[in-house]
Amino acid sequence: MEQLLRSEEVPAVTGDQGVEIPSELLYNVEHSVLYFPVRHHSPACSFHLEKAAEDYKPDLILIEGPENAGNLISVLLHEDTKPPLALYYAYRDRAGLVTEKKGDYKCYYPFLDCSPELTALRQAKDNGIPARFIDLSYGEILIGTASGKGIRREGNKQTYNDDYLLSRSRYLALLCEKTGLRDFEELWEKYFEIQGLTEATADFMRQMLTYCILSRKNTPEEELEEDGTILRERYMAKQIAEASKTYKKILVVTGGFHSYGLWELLSKEQDGTYAFTGKPVKLHKEADGQQEVYPMAYSMEAADALNGYASGMQSPGFYQRVWKNLKERESAAGAYEDAVLHFLASSGRQARRKEESVSSYDEICAFSMARGLAALRGKREPGLYELKDSARSSFVKGELNLSTDGALRVLKELVTGTQVGRLCKDAARPPLLSDFEEHCRSFGLKLHSTLEQTVTLEIFKKEKHLRMSRFFYQAEFLDCSFAKRKKGADLVKRQDQNRIREIWTYKWSEQVTAALIDASISGGTCEEAARSLLKSRFGESTGCREAAELLVKGFLMGLSEEQAEMSVHLAEVLAADGDFFSLTKGFSHMLMLLELQDLYQVRDALHLDQVTEQCFQKIIQLLPSMGQVGEERQQECMESLRLLYQAAGRNNANERKPVLMEALKGLLGRGSVNPGVEGTVLGLLYGYEGGFGRQITETARGYIQGSGEMLSKSAAFLRGLFFTARDFVFVSGEFLNLIDELLGRLSGEEFLRLLPELRMAFGYFTPLETDRIAGRAAALHGRKKRDLLTERRVSPEEFAYGEALDAYAGERILSVGKLK
Repeated sequence: MEQLLRSEEVPAVTGDQGVEIPSELLYNVEHSVLYFPVRHHSPACSFHLEKAAEDYKPDLILIEGPENAGNLISVLLHEDTKPPLALYYAYRDRAGLVTEKKGDYKCYYPFLDCSPELTALRQAKDNGIPARFIDLSYGEILIGTASGKGIRREGNKQTYNDDYLLSRSRYLALLCEKTGLRDFEELWEKYFEIQGLTEATADFMRQMLTYCILSRKNTPEEELEEDGTILRERYMAKQIAEASKTYKKILVVTGGFHSYGLWELLSKEQDGTYAFTGKPVKLHKEADGQQEVYPMAYSMEAADALNGYASGMQSPGFYQRVWKNLKERESAAGAYEDAVLHFLASSGRQARRKEESVSSYDEICAFSMARGLAALRGKREPGLYELKDSARSSFVKGELNLSTDGALRVLKELVTGTQVGRLCKDAARPPLLSDFEEHCRSFGLKLHSTLEQTVTLEIFKKEKHLRMSRFFYQAEFLDCSFAKRKKGADLVKRQDQNRIREIWTYKWSEQVTAALIDASISGGTCEEAARSLLKSRFGESTGCREAAELLVKGFLMGLSEEQAEMSVHLAEVLAADGDFFSLTKGFSHMLMLLELQDLYQVRDALHLDQVTEQCFQKIIQLLPSMGQVGEERQQECMESLRLLYQAAGRNNANERKPVLMEALKGLLGRGSVNPGVEGTVLGLLYGYEGGFGRQITETARGYIQGSGEMLSKSAAFLRGLFFTARDFVFVSGEFLNLIDELLGRLSGEEFLRLLPELRMAFGYFTPLETDRIAGRAAALHGRKKRDLLTERRVSPEEFAYGEALDAYAGERILSVGKLK
């Protein structure tokens, strides 16, 4: 590879004396163990692996992969199974072996069509020889990895086969600097993917080993201990040693970083077998009992390194096309150039369908530029970087921005790939996943599409739409990120309750399958799992608000069979809850459920009439004490009072109005009431009885015409009043005069201090109402509303000049005073 990685050139890059590759690691078909180093999902590695397997003719192929997934190899190789795929691992740390928190963990082991691991499995099947996974189980790797390291790193998709040790070493940084390449991906593509296809397999392996060994030698040993690398290599080396006692020729396929580490742990015996020289790994019995592994369909989008998958090749759709070219042609030459041409033509064609200004001539220019860039950069063929650079230059007209990068977005989607895998019918899967897929089929939902779909449901007209809505809510409750309601009644937040249609979007992704596998412990069907989870969460609820929200969610999911059992716990929660805010919001939820039961065809087994009455009585007892609420909870108190007023004013709760009215009067009679709460309560009482208008005016006058502390509370009072009775401004003839008086009395400093709350107070008015207030305010000063609209505004420059002039004048006045 232009001699760059050859041993005599390495010191110029690394600053050391190069690397000595042990002869047993070099490519030799006579070796009893042939170590084949790979980068995960690399077409070049798969290309040479096929050749190595054909030349070496192994008796056994050992592959880096968790040993407890060996029974799923037949599923991965089934003729009806189509990549991209993944093995999904879940580990529940019930024994606290990972951390004291006893959390749940999961990770993925993806397989693309061009993945060397899948190529190795296919070679074993084609040649009728056994293949095994030889690594530790996922749980054991977690237990043996330090917090924040390796497979336990935070902030990335948790993936089993991570190449980060190859792409983040000090050696790599020096190598990129020496070659003038932008990053690891560009270096890898130039020297291993493109150039590597022209190398003999023995030479390709030598270059891989040189790079991997130098990367390893430039990684601190303690880091390898912390991230579980050493532990895993000890286990894999032991498996190789044991296999050597039965098989004469073993092909070992692992990430390139492990090859040297495995070799160091093995010693060849006189009889040709290998002895393990390291410390045996002690397994934990509890680890195996708390983990699951399932095959699952995966997507190219999830496998893209640019989407957070650290082990992936970026833009996997591009490299999948390269692999397809390699499989279809006799010679590797031209595989990359043809892929570049394919994506330029495809992206141009699709861009034109979206009315982007990309012509066939632009495509020709881009291809010509890609070839020229490759020659300029010393590459045998253009690759992904030349594709992107040439497309940006030829497809973008003018400045690159959202209005001109449409063709580039199309190209990005194509090189990422839209393929979604498929599992054979015999694949092991939890019953919950099968039930979910069956529901999707029965409702006509596009299950295996990575494109977002939209569906409109008329839940009160069509029984099927109501069932579909309940299914979507169940999926949402199971937190599988499949469906999201965009429009429609939001009963949990009590918004848009008058809407009769629901608009949902849904989209399949690998996270959907993973979440359903996680939730399978709760039940075998979506309804069963949602019901089990609902009962569990409801049993753990400790507040009226939390319990009532769970009742609403169960209502939306159509789960009413457990209501009789849940009513007992609801009564206990209600009896123990002394939080006014929690009780108020729970009361509103329960009243709403009473009103909507017939509409949604749900029966009441909770005796909500009795429960809501008990809840209301507790609220009435607590309400008078809420006048002394602190400023930090003022807004929440205002909202709770209005919510209580609205709930008590419903048709089925009219008898509660006088009781609530007396409690509100009692609150005002306590003295020392929070001004925002006082304004809110007076507004609510005014809604019950117009005669409270006089009290509102007198109270406002006390704040506005008061001095010191009273004046400073006036804005908070107005905020509370306008929150519940903003119409009083238009009904009262003198109230606007009081507000005008307030603004006239405030000094500049006081006005700025009250301004935030004043803005919130007047923010409750609609634009039309604000316009009416402005007209009346103008009339108080002998002006007309249209005068406010035609008066010339001061520009920012004039205002700044005026401030500077004012400051200058102030300084001059002070200086004259000092001279006197």
